[in-house]
Amino acid sequence: MMAVAVFVVFCKKDDKVVGKDKDGKELVVNEKGDTVAKTETVDSLKTETTAPKVMAVAKGTDGKYSYKYNLEIGKTYPMTLGIKMNHSASDGKQSQKMSSESKKQIDYTVKDFKDGIYTLEVHSKQYSEKMTDPSGKSVSYDTNSAKPSNKDIAVSWSIYKAMTGQKYTMKVDQNGKVVSVDGLPAIKTSILNSVKKQVSAEEFKFFTQVIDNSLNKEAISSQFEETMNIFPKKTLDLNESWSDSQKIDKGPMKGSISLKRTLANIDDTNTTITVSGTQNLKGTESQQGVSMSANNNATVDGKILVDTQSGWINKVTLTKKETLKRTVEAQGQKQTMTESVTTVTTVN
Repeated sequence: MMAVAVFVVFCKKDDKVVGKDKDGKELVVNEKGDTVAKTETVDSLKTETTAPKVMAVAKGTDGKYSYKYNLEIGKTYPMTLGIKMNHSASDGKQSQKMSSESKKQIDYTVKDFKDGIYTLEVHSKQYSEKMTDPSGKSVSYDTNSAKPSNKDIAVSWSIYKAMTGQKYTMKVDQNGKVVSVDGLPAIKTSILNSVKKQVSAEEFKFFTQVIDNSLNKEAISSQFEETMNIFPKKTLDLNESWSDSQKIDKGPMKGSISLKRTLANIDDTNTTITVSGTQNLKGTESQQGVSMSANNNATVDGKILVDTQSGWINKVTLTKKETLKRTVEAQGQKQTMTESVTTVTTVN
């Protein structure tokens, strides 16, 4: 920002108005005792300077853009994650469709910032889910509503209800990389206590494994970084792209997954990043005279809007279109099943 010069015009402190002349101008007595017309003088030239705003996405002297969080201590940054999925399957003779949608609300409050590390208090506020089966029948629940009478979804409601209101602490660097996560054991205990009396011993064992796998540093870090740790560790030109690629060479399905992001636009409010990606996997397996093969292909397209000043996510819309084709051969018979899944992920 350029300094703005402000001229402050005023009369001398000793000048006292004693009347007006024929033209209506005020008369004062000067230091010599003479009565004269009042005159305005420039006493000083004062300069006000406004410090430039600190921006999360900042342009350097070389014209390239850098990124790092610019979060305010004490401020709460909300995040609402929505996932809508439409699934269809066909064997060439019959087909069926299913759908589901979920919404999760989480608040991140900045508690401290030291040595380039933010301490965030994470508060789970709400979770809801709706599922529609092939017959068109729907079931749903919301942690803001009463416990469902349906036993199957009552357990799911209890799990997320036990998380609602719970808090844990996360430390992240200025690029959105998670350093540590603390406070999860107490949340796990609360969740398991909420479902223990509702399920059998075998089911409880299963739920314990699910909770252990989803509420740990690795899982929490992965979920956060998928949305928040998206910039590369380098400066970028406008319209420059960067890619993440992964080669899958273990397990029954092998292939590659790639994701490209592009710094598409920057203004004072939003930094726009476009996203595109592909997934190509295939595999074969044979057991006891049964041969199975599968192909899984997918595309991802979307847009991310990052708050230019804070670096927090303003809006995300990502669409993944996936096709899975599976063929089973046994005793001279072949059956092929084709599944199509469209998943739309939104944030805020």
